[in-house]
Amino acid sequence: MKKTLSITNVVVLFVSILLLEIIFRNDIGITNLFGSYLLYTSCFAFILSSIMLLFGRVGRTIYSVLILVFIGGLFAAQSLHYDFFETFFSISKISIIQEFFQVSGETTHKMSLSLLIYFIPALVCLIIGLIKPLNEKISFKVRSILCSILLVIGVMGLLFIPQGYKDNKIMSKSNKLLYETLYNSEKAVDKLGFYAYTIKDVQLYLDKDNSSDENNKLIVDMYMQDNGYKASTNEYTNMFEGKNLILILCESLSPIAINEDLTPTLYKLQREGINFSNHYAPVFQTATSDSEYISLTGLLPSILDGPISYDFADNSFPMALPWKFRDLGYSANSFHSFKKSFYNREQLHYTYGFTYLYDWEDLNFYKKPEFVEAMNWVADKDLMSSVVKISIDLEQEPFFDFVISVSGHIPYIRGRYELENDLWETIKIYGEVGETYSEEALCYLGAQRTLESGIEELINDLEKEGLLEDTVIALYGDHYPYGLTKEASKELFGENIGNDIYKTPFIIWTPGIEHKEVTDITSTFDIYPTLANLFGLDINGQMIIGRDALSGSEGLVIFQDYSWKTNDGYYDATKQVFSTSNLNEDDIEEINDKVFNLIMVGQNIIREDYFRN
Repeated sequence: MKKTLSITNVVVLFVSILLLEIIFRNDIGITNLFGSYLLYTSCFAFILSSIMLLFGRVGRTIYSVLILVFIGGLFAAQSLHYDFFETFFSISKISIIQEFFQVSGETTHKMSLSLLIYFIPALVCLIIGLIKPLNEKISFKVRSILCSILLVIGVMGLLFIPQGYKDNKIMSKSNKLLYETLYNSEKAVDKLGFYAYTIKDVQLYLDKDNSSDENNKLIVDMYMQDNGYKASTNEYTNMFEGKNLILILCESLSPIAINEDLTPTLYKLQREGINFSNHYAPVFQTATSDSEYISLTGLLPSILDGPISYDFADNSFPMALPWKFRDLGYSANSFHSFKKSFYNREQLHYTYGFTYLYDWEDLNFYKKPEFVEAMNWVADKDLMSSVVKISIDLEQEPFFDFVISVSGHIPYIRGRYELENDLWETIKIYGEVGETYSEEALCYLGAQRTLESGIEELINDLEKEGLLEDTVIALYGDHYPYGLTKEASKELFGENIGNDIYKTPFIIWTPGIEHKEVTDITSTFDIYPTLANLFGLDINGQMIIGRDALSGSEGLVIFQDYSWKTNDGYYDATKQVFSTSNLNEDDIEEINDKVFNLIMVGQNIIREDYFRN
C-alpha cells in the first residue's frame, strides 16, 4: 500500500488524461468514445505522467495539479467554443480572441456548472497529494529508469503513429491529409483525438511560412483559366443600372423573426421584392466579419490560417463591390454604430474600397449615463437615419452604402434599455415571459423588432428626401443567432432543425419591383455575383465562389468543415453522410473534390495576396 500510494498521483494523471478526452467526446456528441485515437492519447499520457517520476511527493502533486488544471481548461474552453460555433478553436485565431471577450456576457452566459467536470481530476490529484505516505519506497534511480522507458514509448508513439494515418486519392477519405492540414477540426478530433489535434495545431502555427510560394500562385492561375467567372445575361441583367444601393448586413437575423405582426416592414419587403427563401449563411472563423468579406468579394474567407480581419487585412481586393461601384462613378461608404477598431474594420473596409467607415464616434452617438459598452447597443433606427443624412450631405449620386446593423446582437436581456419600446411591442404579440417564450427568446425577437424599426425609418427618410424611387435596398442575415443558449434555440427553432439553423433572409427590394420567390438554394457567396448582374458590374474572369442566384444555375453552399449543401441535400463532411439518396456515390465525390479544390484555391489566393499585382 505504501509503495502504491507514493506514486498514485502518477497513475491518476495517466488515467485522467485518457478519461478527460472520453468525457469531452461524450459532452460534444461524438459517438466514437473508444477508438484508435486512444493509442495517440496514451502515448501523450505516457510522456506527461513519466516526467512526474522525477519529482518528490510534493513536486508530483504540484506538477499533476498544474497539468490537469491546464488540460481541463483547454477542454472546457473548447467545449464552450464548440457550443457557440460547432467547431474547435485553433491557435491561428489568437488574433481575434480579444473580440470574444468584449461583448458583455458573450462567453459567460453559456458557461455552466457542467464545465467543472473537466477540473475534477485536478482536485483528485490534490487530495491524493495531501495524503502523506509513511515513507518513500521507490528509489530515484528506479523512478528515473521507469521515466526513461515511458518517455521513449511516448515520444516514439507521437512520432510514428501519425505515419500510419492512411492516405487516399479521394481527399475526403484521407486521414493523412486530415492530420497534415486539420482542414476539418471536428473530424480531426473525432478520427485522431483531441490531443493529436491540439499538438498538430500548435505545430502548424509554429511552422507557418509567410513567404510567397510561386507554386500556390500557379495553382490559382491554372484553376482560373478554366474556372474564371463567366456572366450570363438574363432578364435581370442591368435591371438596377445607375440606381443607388443600400446593402444591409443584419446581425443574427433569422427567418423566424420575419412575420406580419413582429416585423411588418421586413415582411412587406419579403412579399414585394425578390425573396431568396432558401438562403444560407455559413459561419467561418469570424462570423460577421467573414460574412462581410464573402458578400463584398465573392471569395472564401480564411479557413486554414488566421482570420482575414487581422492576418490578411493588408491584402488587395480590387474586385470588391466598393471598388467596382466606384469604377462606375458611385460613392462608396460603410456605416456601423460600434467602434471601427472591432474586427479591425477601419483598415479592412478601406482595403475593400470604401472611402470612409462611419462608426459610432463619427455618427455622434453619445453614450447615455446608463450605457454599458457592448451590452447596450445604438438602436438601428438611429443608425439608418444617419445613413440617409450623410448620403445626402455628401451630394454624390449614385451611391453605394454598406450598413452593418447591431441591434440584433447579444446579450438578449431586459437590461438593454434601447430595446424597451420594441420589446414591449414584442410582448404584446407573444405575451409576457413564460406565456410563449422565455425572457431570452423574447429579447432576441425584440432585438430584431429594433432592426425592423430601423428599416422602417430608412424607407421613410429615403421617401422624404425623394431618393426612394432610385434606391435599391438589399438585406441579408450575417449568421444564425449563435449567441442563444441551447434552451432558447430549442424554443425558437425546435428540436431537430439541423443544418437549417444556418438559414437567414436575403431580400432585394425597390418600389414597384415585380415580386419573385427564389426557392433554389442560395448562400452568402451568391450575394456578390447577383448584385453585380443587377447593377451591371463587370466581374468576368474573377474567382467567384457563388453564382448569380437569378440565373437558374445550380447553387452550392460551402461550410467551414468542408460540408456542403445543394438542392439535392446536405453532405456532412465530418460524418461523411449525405442526407438524401438523390445523388450516387460518384456524384457526391465529384462535389467533394470541387469543394476541396475551391477551398484550396481560395486559401492560396489569400495567402499569396494574389490580386495585388
